[in-house]
Amino acid sequence: MYAPIQRYLDTVHESLLDIRGGSTKSPNAVLASQDPNLCGLAMTTSDGFTYTAGDAEVPFAIQSISKVFCYAIALQDRGFAYMDSKIDVEPSGSSFADLSSESGSGRPKNALINIGAIAATGQILPERGRTVFDKILTVMSACAGRELEMDEDVHSQDSQGSAHNRGLTWFLSSWGILEGDPNPAHDDYTKQCAIAVTAKDLSVMAATLANLGVNPVTQERVFDTRVVERVLSVMLTCGMYDDSGDWVASVGLPAKSGVGGGIISVLPGQLGLASFSPPLDEHGSSVRGLAAHRQISSDLELHFVRTSKAGLSTIRSNETIDKTPSTTRRPEAAEKVLAEHGHQAHVVEVMGDLLFSGAEVLSREVAKFGDDTECIVLDLSRADDIAEVSVRQLSRMARALDEVGVALGLVDPDDRLSELMVPVEMDVEIFGSRNEALTWAENRILEEYGDADCFPDEEADRPTLIGSIDPEFREKIAEHLVDEEYAAGDVIRRIGQKFDGIRFITSGTVHTLSPADRGREVVSILTAGMSFGELSLNDHFKQPFTVKAVTDTEIKLLPKDAIEKMMETDPITASHLWRAIAVEGYARLGQVLRGHS
Repeated sequence: MYAPIQRYLDTVHESLLDIRGGSTKSPNAVLASQDPNLCGLAMTTSDGFTYTAGDAEVPFAIQSISKVFCYAIALQDRGFAYMDSKIDVEPSGSSFADLSSESGSGRPKNALINIGAIAATGQILPERGRTVFDKILTVMSACAGRELEMDEDVHSQDSQGSAHNRGLTWFLSSWGILEGDPNPAHDDYTKQCAIAVTAKDLSVMAATLANLGVNPVTQERVFDTRVVERVLSVMLTCGMYDDSGDWVASVGLPAKSGVGGGIISVLPGQLGLASFSPPLDEHGSSVRGLAAHRQISSDLELHFVRTSKAGLSTIRSNETIDKTPSTTRRPEAAEKVLAEHGHQAHVVEVMGDLLFSGAEVLSREVAKFGDDTECIVLDLSRADDIAEVSVRQLSRMARALDEVGVALGLVDPDDRLSELMVPVEMDVEIFGSRNEALTWAENRILEEYGDADCFPDEEADRPTLIGSIDPEFREKIAEHLVDEEYAAGDVIRRIGQKFDGIRFITSGTVHTLSPADRGREVVSILTAGMSFGELSLNDHFKQPFTVKAVTDTEIKLLPKDAIEKMMETDPITASHLWRAIAVEGYARLGQVLRGHS
């Protein structure tokens, strides 16, 4: 319901449909016959969640994207030193089909052009009872998280038109790069290119590389970490053939394209991105796919230069306000409403770097909330870094929530969002403290499900503490009350002062504040009908918090000497007062326990 990433991907997909150009002409009749209007996108995060748009589950031939995974298999089988003696890691700067090799040794420039890929496949070791291709299919299936199969028709067509690749194979044999009969290397390479995948499969396979060799969906380790480091490095500099330099500059992601219409790109530690669209440019890469990866990398700030910080933002906590209340003291009627409906207001606390992947995890967490959700508070206080792309993400989230009637509030005590929000339209409430945001969320619940009893009158005739006392004794207490008035900003009581009486608020709002060495945080918010001073009425205790008027405030004070006189001359009335204080104290304790249950 609230998935902004899904909406974003849908928007990108829709824009791709307007892109024309490229061609499906191919010596392979199966590839040539593909519908040029097909277009799919898929994104899989490093924790295994996949988003798809368009034709993301339409199968097509993996073609040259297979080179990435077969190079990884060969590295794992043979080791780095051996593989480096057979294949270099330098960009070729030429087409995928060129005879690009080292003078004097025949060593291919890299493993992602055809000659290098054939050489890499030829180094894969068979396992007992299984052919090399069986192994390739098994490993690539492990990367995709499902059983893959070879498209026989594509394989047949590729085999018929493989004279050039056969020539490259025999060239490798002549230099000793391929030892023994070179034909199996050619045949296995042709088969691997004919494996059928979808954009969704490729996004999971790319995410396995992003996750340093562990499939994020199945949690199966497929490749060693060092192998993935090498493969991603070669992908970054060589994956897009003679277009690799421009790709690194503009997109900045390790990537690989295939003439089947697919492209994958990888953001290490965060996600795998895949696209499928058959029309190709002069380099053999999908026209729409190139546009998709460029746009997504730009919009989501995925270029490796921008994402140098390691690690995902994490959800530190996810509670509801019935479990995490504000410090605002509420009437009993309000407490009952919050206990019943507080689960409809969520409070999510973020910790770490709020880059794209962190914002994606955050939006996915929010998307899980029930349809009865009234409001959501996102506490960004502990976020180490907030990227502009994340603010745009929050903006999308806010719009999606607003469409279904859910309000969004952000806690940003350091005002880090103000500059980032300049280019972004975001209609959300922003608060300087968590407690303010919690109070806002509680008020929304009370306005929706409560009644007038949940909100004290501006002029409260019966302060809550003595409101339950029998009228006879309440009138006796009222005889001792003294009127006080405070302007907004006045300090009513300071930390450490001796007890001078109990104060009942008849109008206005006051805050109790923690000591200065704790940042002067708001401990509680008191409004008309509430009282303060009871905590310091014992001679052994002093005023524990500073109390400050937030608005013009009227108070009735029950002075200390009046309380002492009442205890001497009218102990029955005094006992009713103590009972009321005890009831109020237990009510506050119940609120605290509710917040820690």
